[in-house]
Order: sequence, then structure tokens, then C-alpha cells
Amino acid sequence: MIEQRGIRRFAPTRAGIINLWDYRDEEFSFVDGWLVLRGPNGSGKTKALEVLFPFVLDGRIEPRRLNPFASEDRTMKSNLLYRGQEVTHAYVWMEFGDGTHYVTVGIGLRAHRHVDRVTRWHFVVDGRVGVDFSLLDFDDRPLTRRDLIDRLGADAVRDSAEDYRQLIDARLFGLGPARYEQLLDLVLTLRKPQLAKDLNPVELSRTLQRGLRPVEDHLLVEAARSFDDMEAVARTLEGLVAADGATAAFLTVYSTYLRTHARVAADALTARRDAVATRSRPCLGRGGGRGGVHGG
Repeated sequence: MIEQRGIRRFAPTRAGIINLWDYRDEEFSFVDGWLVLRGPNGSGKTKALEVLFPFVLDGRIEPRRLNPFASEDRTMKSNLLYRGQEVTHAYVWMEFGDGTHYVTVGIGLRAHRHVDRVTRWHFVVDGRVGVDFSLLDFDDRPLTRRDLIDRLGADAVRDSAEDYRQLIDARLFGLGPARYEQLLDLVLTLRKPQLAKDLNPVELSRTLQRGLRPVEDHLLVEAARSFDDMEAVARTLEGLVAADGATAAFLTVYSTYLRTHARVAADALTARRDAVATRSRPCLGRGGGRGGVHGG
């Protein structure tokens, strides 16, 4: 199970290959969505990648798409008739779980030595292989298409690979056709053996970018609203700056005006005080003061 920010998501938990190439009934277990394949050359690591990723997710059978080295040497028919059989049935499947529910997706195949076309049918079903249902009959042979429909129901089985991809996307991912194709392209890129040996950083970056989840519409609306708010704030700030500049210029002139008027008022007050002081001084008469002495 993969859990992020409290949201549970489906992650691969198991995968299997039945009666294909040198695999009789092989099961691979994932740990926290991760699978590591180790072994000597020729042990089947590349073959497991070939028939699981992304084939089990898209159902496309072109040799160059199946082979991690983009080779056309081995076809799916040759994988199915690897041991020289006349006719054979096979399955590849993958199980996804979110900690509570499990969904299994897979592809059934039938090859006949004298028929070039490989017949395929696809299924998406709730449940687990080996627990809730089996892909083998009572004789331990892979089920035919009809037998699989009898066990899983017609609604779980699709003949068209396109319908199968839509069913997987609707049940597990909810990406939509375009983004689901981007996911498959990303898997193909990352599946390449020795990816770091001939790494093209620019192309890899473009592939990773194409696989990114698009920004949701409501987030774009919120971002646009935020930009509008920022623009309004910027306009308000420009207005405030202009008002501050105009006010500062006015205060400079007004301060000069006030100082001039204050100086004139102060000079007038000083002149009045001087005039009052002058008029308040005592005046002496010609005959002397009030206290003069007269002779007899």
C-alpha cells in the first residue's frame, strides 16, 4: 500500500506468469510497491519485464514494444510455443492493493503453431489469484476464455485491448485516455535495461514531464485568482507610493509656507510689543517733576 497525505492508493502487490516461455506458474511479490529481480544471465529477468511491464497494463503485443531492447527477434507467439507445443494457453496477471481491497488485472493468450495470430482476452476483477479465484482448471491447465468468463463473469472480461485499458484506468487510476498513455510511455522509458548507460537527460526529462499529473483546474483558478489579487495589491501599492510622494512634496511646500507666515506673525508681534513698551515709559515736564521745591 502507498499512503500519502492520508490518501490510500493502489500499488502492485503481486504478479504472475502462467505457461509462458519457461515459466510454468511463477509468482512475483512486491514489497511496498517495489519488485527487484536478481539472477544470472538467462534466468528470465528480461522476459519477466517483457511480459509484465507494460504489457499487462496495455495489452499491446508488438515485438518492439514487448522487448526491453526494442528487438523484433522474439514474438509473443514464440514465447508461448517456447517448448515446442502445438497449441497452448497462458496468462500474465498483476494484483493491486490499497491495504483493504485488491484488484487483479491480466491477459489470457492462446497460440497455435499453424496460426500466426495470437488470440488474447483481458480481465479486470476484484479479488486475488489463488485466494478468490484461480486461472487454472482442476487439471492444473490454464483456463480457456470461455472458462474464465464462467468463473469471473462476462463484465470482467474484454476482448479489446483498448476496452481493457479503459477498464484498468477507471478501476485503478482515473487518469483518462491521454494521461494513461503518458503513464505507459513513462513505464517503457524507465524499463529500458542499463538506462543510465546511454542516458539522454533531455529526453528523459521530457518523458518524466509528460508523465507528471496535470495541475487540477481548481488549483489553476485559485492561482489565477491569487495573481489577480497580487495585481490589485500592486496597483494599490503604486497608488499609496504616489500618494506618499505627493504628500511629502506638499509638506515640503507647506512647511515653507508655515515658516514664512509664522515669521511674519512673529515679526508683527515683536513690533507691537516694542510699540507698547515705548508708549509705557513715563514722560518728564518742562517745570520739573511733581516734587519740585519753590523758593519764597
